[in-house]
Amino acid sequence: MYWLLDYAEQENLRQRMVHLQSTIMNRQARDQSEQIFPFIGRKSRAIARTLIENLTDENAVIVDPFGGSGTFAYAALDAGRHMIFNEWEPYAYEMSTAPFRGVPSPDEYADALCFIAQRVEPTMNTIYKTRCPNCGAELVFDGLFFDREPLEYYHPTQHERLGENGENVIFRDRRYRCQCGCKEKHYDDFDEAVRLRVESMPCNFPNVALIENSRLNFTAPQYTAYQNLFSKRQQIALMTLKNAIAELPEGTRTFFEDTLISIAHCGKYTDYRSKSQDNHCPENRLKETNLYHRFLEKLKERKEYIAAQNFDLNQLEVNSMDYRRFLRTIPPNTVNLLLTDPPYGDNAQYFEHAQRVHPLMNYSLSADNDRLHNEVVISNAPSRTDKHGKEQFLVDIERLFIEANRIVDDHGFIVLYFRPQQRDWVSDLNKLKDFGRRHGFEPLLTISAGIADPSMRALASAAWTFKNDVCFIFLKLQECERRWYEGEVDIDELVFLAATSAATDQGNPFVITRFNQEFQSQLRRTGLMRLAHPMYEDKIRRTLDRFTTRNGAQYRLTRLSPYTLMNREMNAEIRLREFAPVVIEELTANGEGFTFEEYVIHLASYMENGSREIINQLHTANRLIPELLNVYAVEDPERGKFFARTTVNTKRDVNGREHLCAMDPADFERLIADYFLRRGFVRAEVIGHSGDRGVDVLATNTQGELELIQCKRYRSGNNIGSTPIQRVDSYMRSRHASRAWVITTSDFTPDGRDEARITNVIIMNGQDLLQSLELYYPGRFCL
Repeated sequence: MYWLLDYAEQENLRQRMVHLQSTIMNRQARDQSEQIFPFIGRKSRAIARTLIENLTDENAVIVDPFGGSGTFAYAALDAGRHMIFNEWEPYAYEMSTAPFRGVPSPDEYADALCFIAQRVEPTMNTIYKTRCPNCGAELVFDGLFFDREPLEYYHPTQHERLGENGENVIFRDRRYRCQCGCKEKHYDDFDEAVRLRVESMPCNFPNVALIENSRLNFTAPQYTAYQNLFSKRQQIALMTLKNAIAELPEGTRTFFEDTLISIAHCGKYTDYRSKSQDNHCPENRLKETNLYHRFLEKLKERKEYIAAQNFDLNQLEVNSMDYRRFLRTIPPNTVNLLLTDPPYGDNAQYFEHAQRVHPLMNYSLSADNDRLHNEVVISNAPSRTDKHGKEQFLVDIERLFIEANRIVDDHGFIVLYFRPQQRDWVSDLNKLKDFGRRHGFEPLLTISAGIADPSMRALASAAWTFKNDVCFIFLKLQECERRWYEGEVDIDELVFLAATSAATDQGNPFVITRFNQEFQSQLRRTGLMRLAHPMYEDKIRRTLDRFTTRNGAQYRLTRLSPYTLMNREMNAEIRLREFAPVVIEELTANGEGFTFEEYVIHLASYMENGSREIINQLHTANRLIPELLNVYAVEDPERGKFFARTTVNTKRDVNGREHLCAMDPADFERLIADYFLRRGFVRAEVIGHSGDRGVDVLATNTQGELELIQCKRYRSGNNIGSTPIQRVDSYMRSRHASRAWVITTSDFTPDGRDEARITNVIIMNGQDLLQSLELYYPGRFCL
């Protein structure tokens, strides 16, 4: 466990995490040139490179078992690291590995373009033909707006992409305008005659059945037939291009094939905005786009982008197999960083989604039993009943940690990008932490690693979902540092509980026989009495040494462990209600707003108490997360952030007294430090910074003893529970301080007051504080 590392290594890791968090949270806009692939996603190559360079050195080996769009592979090569890449879905593999194959030479490219033009332009000029309404010249349209049900070309449903007077045949781009300057027209009888001729043309388009999935809009019976996703005109365009490309020399054919499948989604029925990758076939406001134009444009974009990459391919290994088989090909302890974006939840069914392209690649997912059986997915496809539930899926995700434990070197890292499902936000976040700990990885940092995506803002807000990925960073522990698990039971926790019971609430020293009695009680409770066998005695004793110091025959708790702050008695709903306002206070302490992701991540850190029980409870309490956010915060849709609902709107009251609750948190801490000096303390200084465990002020009393003060400038109603008190008590003991204080402008919950009584932490609520401040600053402050 992280706390078992020596102090220097802990501090090094802490500083690296602080630097990494501050760097990543200063997000960068995406380089739009990366959009040459149709499914680039929202992962930032720059952020990925930042992660890699902060977590590894120049000789590191990086592994990505779920390569997807290739972003992590590109970032690793940008950083000069050795990259072992794997992607099992054929379409994603073809697209993501294209930059590694390079581009044809200028002569090869020019010859291929000439050949394609000769073979396809007669057909393209026929199927996209239109006539200028001004000069009568024949030309090809770039886009055509229409309705499908009922079929309507002359007077389609109105929308903003039509011309000023409702024109629905467009050739607006300078490259496609009529020579007379005309750039759009109303659909007319000439266009209808062209369409009817196109409908009568033969076309050998793939007639295949797709796997039904209503979530992906592959709905039976109509839209599980592949050809029904495309109009006849687009079927002819795609097959004309596909057949011509098949005749190109091998050296150039792959590049042109990749380009075709990268624009194929533009050919299916799609709405008037034309960039949608949704498989839904809308009834009206559709657009047919000139696929030959899109093909030529994409050729140029891809050629320029790929040619500009400067990858050292000697640093790259590329694979396409099931992630379990892939990871088993890697020797033990040879990987420094496993960086990946595994499919998580029922919103990542991209094997089935890619069926919109598969037939053009001469591939069928429905015939690939290996992928159907081993794909990591939750699917609602009726034909895939073994993939309907979350249980089998979580087994696959846990297997990732098991395999990673073998290949990642000690004190190497796993970084997982992850987007929680709406119904399981906090429990999913904590589930990953549980998997990590069970298999030798300590969670270090959880941050929102997405980049600004305005197109998702309204959807995310309305649906209370994540529009950005969450980034988990785990440290691979040595065998002597990791937790001892038996199945799903954390034996370290049982040892700690037994030692705590043996010590009683007063923290008394205890002997081993007393501990053994309590430990056997824990074993009976969890059904693990087999661990009472003498063969486990040494391992149990070594585990006990993690939590105690020994003086002769007596043991004493050190109070330093990840279990010290666990609250096993409070149920998940009570914890949510207690910590939601605290989280919002902390996120807005600097006067800035916060995102929904930041709220849930921060809340998860309070809810995650190291116990599996609370993870299970959170499934039912999850509904409270947005409800409590609405109670204590309000959203600013323009900025896409939430801000605390303020109860104090001014800095001062009518008598000129300063509101304590409206003070800047740093000013409040400085006030408390000065207050202790006026009380007669020899020294008091503000220390609030990362790594201080919540302690804000260090004070030295007249006896030269150290006292620790935690300051909570909270609004009325946001009362302090037991956790902050446990935390400051733990730090007091580790620093050998004589006393600890928690001072708040609000109040304490019954649990908080009870914890203060047990630990002897001195607490001061808002009214007590105000009354005491009046002695030293008469008439200056109010609540």
